[in-house]
Amino acid sequence: MTSRKRPAAALAEEDEAACILRPPHSPERFEALGAALRRGRLVAFPTETVYGLGANGLDPDAVLQIFEAKGRPLTDPCILHVSKAADAHALLDLDPGARAVVDVLTKEFWPGPLSIVGPARAVVPPQVTASTGFVAVRCPSHPLARQLIEAAGKPLAAPSANRFGHISPTLPDHVLQDLQHVPFLQILDGGPCNVGIESTVVKLDLASSAKSLLLLRQGGLPRERLDSYLGECLRRGELQESISVVSIARKPRSDPVVKPDDDAQMAPGMLLKHYAPSVHTVLLSPNSSYDGGLEIPSLPHRSVLIDFGGRQADHHGLFLKVYELCEEDGAAGKGTAEDACRHVFATLRAAEAYAIAEKVELICVADFDPEGLGGYAEALHDRLFRSASGRRAVLRKSSVSRDNSFRLWSID
Repeated sequence: MTSRKRPAAALAEEDEAACILRPPHSPERFEALGAALRRGRLVAFPTETVYGLGANGLDPDAVLQIFEAKGRPLTDPCILHVSKAADAHALLDLDPGARAVVDVLTKEFWPGPLSIVGPARAVVPPQVTASTGFVAVRCPSHPLARQLIEAAGKPLAAPSANRFGHISPTLPDHVLQDLQHVPFLQILDGGPCNVGIESTVVKLDLASSAKSLLLLRQGGLPRERLDSYLGECLRRGELQESISVVSIARKPRSDPVVKPDDDAQMAPGMLLKHYAPSVHTVLLSPNSSYDGGLEIPSLPHRSVLIDFGGRQADHHGLFLKVYELCEEDGAAGKGTAEDACRHVFATLRAAEAYAIAEKVELICVADFDPEGLGGYAEALHDRLFRSASGRRAVLRKSSVSRDNSFRLWSID
């Protein structure tokens, strides 16, 4: 898909068709984009996590355009993006104790992939908060994102810049593929996203005696880094009371938490189907001894496999095509969960495109147990679990076929 070139200072009204603004990016371009945002237009922009679909976060009508463009339900809240930590206090209604905790967190982790949820001030429209009264705020580390926010002079409401429920975009071309139908949309090209998955979302829970941060969504900041830093702050006297990180995003030895579709969500990305290819997708269990379920019509040799760290290496030859999330210097299986997070959405999109082109009906994604592997592994598994809508399958040899070949079976 190609994009048209436009003058650096082009205004949105000059061309109704969505387009990508390629580098170099002049100051005049940012002035024009900032003016477009203040007029209620949408601008897609890069962050270190994924590309966001931005609107003036204090303009209810502009925010509603995000939901219309994405096909996003109003029960799914947006994150407000600011260019510096001090701007968060105009959006969060915090008492002195909560404000001190936010200041400690933002000093260390902003700019960066951490979103902080707290009570919203009256200036924040209910369209942003899903009418919950709470708002998530973050300061992205991508310099183009902060430059755009400064040019707009407003906090930007910005979920991922894709069709709702589809694979998140980590390149400007991903955005155009999903949102080319949006009138006047300008997509600011900032190259590939270097974190590759959405921000970690935490909610302040400081009212009770057991003060904590509720981990609502695993993301680009690992839980263990939050835990370690809060402990250091207590030892240095920067915090007066111990604060623990309590995960509701995932319970030990269980799948990620899933919220009902029609409930107002506490954070984005909590629905069962999310980050999903348009081709049927399942998690491929390593437990081939499972005896049950129904045989899946798609055969392995007409399916695509996405592997993680070579976990399904013995079965690569069974599949039509194999993608590996962890590749280091060309060697499959040598990377880390952090590397896999960086590549996961681009790989899902590549597998989807190949499957559509080759009329392949099934994408299999290697399943794994993230318990004890750290926050990046937990965040990766969360994305893969939701991309498959929690559906699982196993490979086992067929007892009825003459060649005793492998078949795919669903797990109930």
